[in-house]
This record gives sequence, structure tokens and C-alpha cells, in this order.
Amino acid sequence: PCDIFWATGAALMIRAEDFRSVGGLDGSFFAHMEEIDLCWRLRSRGRRIVCVPESVVYHVGGATLNYSNPRKTFLNFRNNLLMLYKNLPTTHRWWIMLVRFGMDYLAALQMLLTGQKENVKAVVRARCAYHKMKKEYTPIHDNKMRGFQLLARRSIVWDFYVRRKRV
Repeated sequence: PCDIFWATGAALMIRAEDFRSVGGLDGSFFAHMEEIDLCWRLRSRGRRIVCVPESVVYHVGGATLNYSNPRKTFLNFRNNLLMLYKNLPTTHRWWIMLVRFGMDYLAALQMLLTGQKENVKAVVRARCAYHKMKKEYTPIHDNKMRGFQLLARRSIVWDFYVRRKRV
């Protein structure tokens, strides 16, 4: 067993008391990223998220929306932006969101070049929806987060796509 940042909702067990204490899953997310947001809020309050390798889980991945569905693209981009806004400390948020802006439009360009026009539109719609929805959120980090630290000293996205580092 080892500590991890988040556990997939398909294989997550949580104490009811802890679930309630952080407000449960964010209903605005609908699907995608809600368990990551939940785990982030738990960790920010000193709780541990632990992987138990002996566990066995059966899950049909992608049953809600398939990988290429523009609705999935929309939810992934929008929910990730909301999750970052909610959970990042102010000292890191501006810089990370600036980098994220560029990365979102690089992703959209890649989608455009590979003929995924509906997914390009989904990225743009997700960014617009994020800007409208973020007004409904009060960032939680400043008064409740304990000892925030970046998990990686560099971008795992850069490592994956540019350096082709796969683990």
C-alpha cells in the first residue's frame, strides 16, 4: 500500500464521515474529475488517499461517454478547470491557469489538425462555461488547505507528449 493523490471513483472506498465533511462529490461536475476533486479536498484537510494493490475491481471504462465523444471532451476540460480553480492556492493558481490556457489551445489545435472539429468546439465551450461557472465557487484553498505542495516539479503533460516518457 502507498499514498496516492487520488483514486478513481470506480474503485474508491471512503468513510461516510469524511465524505460528508468535505461536501461530497461536486454535483456540478456530473461526470469526469469529480473523484479527483473529492480526493484533493480530502488531502487538503489532512486525510490520506491510499492504494491497496491487493484490491480487485471490475469496471466497464467509458460506459458513460466514449473516448471520442465531444461531450466527454467538454466535461473533462471544464471540470478540470473548475477543480484547479477551487483547489489551487492563490500563489500557484494564476501561473498554472496561464499555462493551462496555452495547453488547452494547443490541444484544440491538435484536434483540429486531426479532423476532430466537434472536439475543438467542445474545448472552447468548456473554457467559456468555466469562466461563467467559476463565479459560483469560493476557492477552498486559502483557509482550509494544509501544506499544499506541487506533486511534480515539472509538467507531466510535457513529459508525456514531448519527452515521450510514459511512466
